[in-house]
Amino acid sequence: MPLLSIIIPAYNEAATVAQVIGRVEAAELPDGFSREIIVINDGSTDQTAEALKPFEGRHTVLHTENSGKGGACRRGLALCHGDFIIIQDADLEQNPNDFPQLLKPIMDGAADVVFGSRFMGTYKASSPIMAIHYWINGLFSFTTNMITGFRTTDVWTGYKMYSRKALNVLLPHLRSNGIEFELEVAVLLGKFKMRVVDVPISYVPRWYKEGKKTDWKQGTRSLGKLMEFRLRKIS
Repeated sequence: MPLLSIIIPAYNEAATVAQVIGRVEAAELPDGFSREIIVINDGSTDQTAEALKPFEGRHTVLHTENSGKGGACRRGLALCHGDFIIIQDADLEQNPNDFPQLLKPIMDGAADVVFGSRFMGTYKASSPIMAIHYWINGLFSFTTNMITGFRTTDVWTGYKMYSRKALNVLLPHLRSNGIEFELEVAVLLGKFKMRVVDVPISYVPRWYKEGKKTDWKQGTRSLGKLMEFRLRKIS
């Protein structure tokens, strides 16, 4: 029976994490699939730990010191057992009902990793701030494509479906603790000649007043990290 592992990193997401887990539990999977849910509470200072208590008997829930988005993702990826693996943010921006379409290219033998592209889906920049995010993402996607040979439309997407084969190759080389984790993954996929496919996903962006934590300044600081990943030698 194929197993899908869903990693949910959470930092100060008390308002949404329970609802996200509920959506993940209810999401339809392809016939014969089972699911494994791993939640990493990344040193939250709000009531996230309290919100997770009802799930501690049903799923793997870890409470760790804060290490950043990338650090929490790496912890979860190292623990999971799935044949297929995805990272699900603990906000409400992504829709677990997209799991089947993210799985399909891997199941069909057409990809090793699938990027869920917000920009192939229904998302449109609806404000100047969101337009800046859109523009910066496009710049990073273009630059990463030049480095890797990919044609991804959304390198910053956190919704990436991994095959077990791809994860086993990537995991020993992942080092990032911050949001640059997504860029590190993309560059490593290129270095290891992995097959990457984009599929459209549903996406509902949230505003900073609703808890959004990344901003365009963090994104621009990651440009140096992108070059660092490009120059890093792998063995």
